[in-house]
Amino acid sequence: MFLTIDQGTTSSRALLFDEKGQVIDLFQKDFKQIYPNEGWVEHNPLEILSSTILCCESIISKNSGIEIKSIGITNQRETILAWDKKTGKPFYNAIVWQDRRTSEFCSNLKKEGLEREINKKTGLLLDPYFSSSKISWLLENVNGLRNLANKGDVCFGTVDSWLIWNLTNGDTFATDYTNASRTSLFNIQTLKWDDELLSIFDIPLQSLPEVRNSNDYFGETKLLSKKLKITGVIGDQQSSAFGQSCYQSGDVKSTYGTGCFLLANTGKEIIYSKKKLLTTISYKINDDLSYALEGSIFMAGGIMNWLKLNLGILDNVSDSSKIASSVDPSSKVVLVPAFSGLGAPHWSAEARGSLFGMTQDTGVPDLIHASLQSISLQTYDLMGAIKDDFSDNNLNLLNTLKIDGGMIENDWFIQNLSNICDYEIQKSFTKESTALGAAMVSGLGVGFYSGLEDFKAFYSNNEKITPKMKLELREKIINNWSKALKLSIEMAK
Repeated sequence: MFLTIDQGTTSSRALLFDEKGQVIDLFQKDFKQIYPNEGWVEHNPLEILSSTILCCESIISKNSGIEIKSIGITNQRETILAWDKKTGKPFYNAIVWQDRRTSEFCSNLKKEGLEREINKKTGLLLDPYFSSSKISWLLENVNGLRNLANKGDVCFGTVDSWLIWNLTNGDTFATDYTNASRTSLFNIQTLKWDDELLSIFDIPLQSLPEVRNSNDYFGETKLLSKKLKITGVIGDQQSSAFGQSCYQSGDVKSTYGTGCFLLANTGKEIIYSKKKLLTTISYKINDDLSYALEGSIFMAGGIMNWLKLNLGILDNVSDSSKIASSVDPSSKVVLVPAFSGLGAPHWSAEARGSLFGMTQDTGVPDLIHASLQSISLQTYDLMGAIKDDFSDNNLNLLNTLKIDGGMIENDWFIQNLSNICDYEIQKSFTKESTALGAAMVSGLGVGFYSGLEDFKAFYSNNEKITPKMKLELREKIINNWSKALKLSIEMAK
């Protein structure tokens, strides 16, 4: 058995997998979202840790007679924490990947002409999304932090590093290549923290973790009731791709959680996007290094939570499928869910949520339909950008989109996604592909699996969905979306 820590944006979870990739047990603990100012999103580091420990101990105690071979960790990426290297005390809340407080800082760096060099080295764009500007903000705004960091007394790390450091009682301060590649400080060509990037963001090297392969040994747990080897660490979206067997160039997957993240494997080639997509490390297992193009949608399943919690118009998220199917598919009500700006391929940090096409007859079902439709349409934009980038680089994109995440249980959404993207959809045999990927990596790390061939049997029963929408209707829906999107971006200027 393999234990996975899946530390996400709204909850911490622990899952127990058997050797065939099946979920044996799961425990989840939600934690508080903190919004100090408009566009700011924070988490309490100690709550991240305590909720993770609670989840792990619940699984361990319920399965006391089962041998757990190793732990894998997969985590929300880009979220950054700062803590005292001697005491482990956090200096500030975790600044979450959704946070936009450094928009002006990033804009100023763009004006200095630095984005091209940053993109060349990291594959990323200059955006508040990534960790580097968040670290710069901490250094400038937390009293005394810069002096401590210059002395080597501060740890800056993504969530995986924070968990590893605490679980090993401070023995290991490390991250893996996938998480490092999301910081805007890591050179994806040289595979090292980059001195020029550190200078641009004014961050001391000694405050950053050691970078290791995803399946390396990251130490042994000392904070849990059972000593377990940590042998798998991988960022959540790369873990999802790994869990869905995206091992070869052209494989493409999309995960629908709070946000939506689409990765297309480019093999050993580093492809720089002309469509504002990101270039990232997909995985590094031993000497096997694979790159990917990635597009991020900031709001996917999070829109459903907005309908339920903020607006109070959706009692159960599971009801959205039936409600959406009751609405005329040619509805002109369009939601642009730019609550935290727009991600790829538009990258408008200032854009805000907008609703178009309402009439006096517009009701709750129309809004729910438009909300689900917006997720399919954002995916359509991403798929178009990836197709163009692959074509420009003479690479072949496979004609199947592999999907996972909580929203794969929404039948209307999956069929609509296939209709709008005009793509065959392969539904993962488990919505837990993200956690599964980390379990697979840790199984490789502990030597239980010998290679990627061992995972072929996992995917024999994956369900496939094909497009059914008429071309004329599909084009009208896409055209209405394009108009609304353009207006939403223009209004923000």
